[in-house]
Amino acid sequence: MKTLYLSAIVLILSACSSQSNQYAHLEGGRSQTGQPALHAVRDNRLHELMDRMDSLMHERFMTEQQLDVERRKYSRQIGEAARDLAANVEIMIARMPGLQLNAAEQTAFLALASKLREEMQQLQQLAEQNHIDAIPDSLHEINTTCTSCHALFRRLGG
Repeated sequence: MKTLYLSAIVLILSACSSQSNQYAHLEGGRSQTGQPALHAVRDNRLHELMDRMDSLMHERFMTEQQLDVERRKYSRQIGEAARDLAANVEIMIARMPGLQLNAAEQTAFLALASKLREEMQQLQQLAEQNHIDAIPDSLHEINTTCTSCHALFRRLGG
């Protein structure tokens, strides 16, 4: 498939270069009438499109090594975000007295906060170990914990 795309690009480029050679006799990109040659305008647009195609091809067909570098970069960013969110669990717990919860609600709130902290730490470990395939499931668990807590307690906090 990649070879087909590259062949198409080479074919287009060779056709373009042969067209530009047939207009080489025109002085300064102008026809004999003194008007800018239409092919010069098309040639600029074609160069822009080919540059864009080249950029897209490189982006689309990254090498395994390039893909691995990108995965590790995103994995590191996910790990950093998980670490920061785990640290913010303490802030949520500190706000608990403002929620004016009864004993049962406090127990539930602390359990959900603790679960969230553990899930964030697990996500951080997955990211640090570059287990990309496990990250979506971990994010789903975190989302479920957050949604549960919000459903129970967000209305109380204002």
